Amino acid sequence: MTHESHLGKYRLIRKLGQGATSTVYLGHDPFADREVAIKIIKQEFLDDPRLGKQHRKQLQNEAALAGKLVHPHIVATYDAVISDEVSYIVMEYVPGGTLEKHIHSDNLLPLDRVVEYMFKCCRALNYAQFNGVIHRDIKPANLLLCNPDGIKISDLGAAVLLDAEQTHSNVGSPNYMSPEQVRGEVVSHQTDIYSLGVVMYRLLTGHSPYTAKNLAHLYQQIMNETPIPPTQLRKDLPPQLERIVMLALKKDQKERIATWRDFGNELAALGHFEKGDLEANEYEKFIALRKLPFFEEFADIELWEILRIGEWQKQPAKTVLLREEEMGEAFYILFDGGVSVTRRNRLLNTLSSGDCFGEMAYIRGKQMPRSATITANAEVTLMKIVPQQLAQLSDRCQLHFNQAFLHTLADRLRIADDRVAKMAS
Repeated sequence: MTHESHLGKYRLIRKLGQGATSTVYLGHDPFADREVAIKIIKQEFLDDPRLGKQHRKQLQNEAALAGKLVHPHIVATYDAVISDEVSYIVMEYVPGGTLEKHIHSDNLLPLDRVVEYMFKCCRALNYAQFNGVIHRDIKPANLLLCNPDGIKISDLGAAVLLDAEQTHSNVGSPNYMSPEQVRGEVVSHQTDIYSLGVVMYRLLTGHSPYTAKNLAHLYQQIMNETPIPPTQLRKDLPPQLERIVMLALKKDQKERIATWRDFGNELAALGHFEKGDLEANEYEKFIALRKLPFFEEFADIELWEILRIGEWQKQPAKTVLLREEEMGEAFYILFDGGVSVTRRNRLLNTLSSGDCFGEMAYIRGKQMPRSATITANAEVTLMKIVPQQLAQLSDRCQLHFNQAFLHTLADRLRIADDRVAKMAS
């Protein structure tokens, strides 16, 4: 294509690069008056009889991110077109190249710069997880440099979105795949933690954690062999950095660094970076969800999905949360404190941490008069969810909500039966 070529509203200036699946051009968006990167997908990649369906799903995932992830360390996706004639993604243009040039022993970055870049990646991937995205293809080629100390994560086309049902696919670049990816197991944010650990290993040592003869041997090493400690490859490496890397590379997810917050805090202790109170607060909410029996059957990725749509509230003692006969459709999940359930000033029940209330309107599928009054006995922490928000969740997450409500109703019927039996006796 020449510099006069156009694609939709975008003017194509020059080719930036080409890979097996796409060609990337520098373009100009006349409406926003900005330079953009335009990734044109090769049609044969999407029409492949064996993998074309999966490739289209990845492209749709990336298209779905347009305008949704806004973070200083994530490449913005502006626009997407998917058709039988031409398919392309329009992204933020980042001119500094990738981290690939710094994974070789003759061109390593200063240690403090590696720590800074990895910390910023943790912040970005933490944010992505809060918004329901796991990358699944973290590698140096997807980490772009935008100025002397800036870095942005790109290529979320392989990402698992919370409303996507494919969570077992082992999409990823072989050298950076986690053991669970190699085995084709369900992936979580810890897959990305492992992959960033591999990136960090290479940035610090100039070597791969594994020296395989072929792909099968590589997979065997990823699943079974512990990498050589980085200090054996680079004598001046601080032990603290080695410890962080080796924790990220643990085969067993239970032994691996547990969260992006933990990973970032470990790095922050070395580099004295701001830890991010908002993200810490979100993680505390996640932990609160994880502890409740109501959410026992929910996957971690579904809990992040719920955090995205739920309204977190603190209410003082004696607050009337629901009033009988008033119309309403929202339901609530109680995290801390207790409430009284009354009807016509008669105490029917008390609820505590882990209980839900107001769910009958959701089950009936319409607004309805509340059957009881719910009053806070002390200060309470709870989450409010309205049915329209629940409809935005993945099918699997909605199914788990329905199952949890059925269990709640069954427990309440059992309690009611016991009371009737006691009265009869």
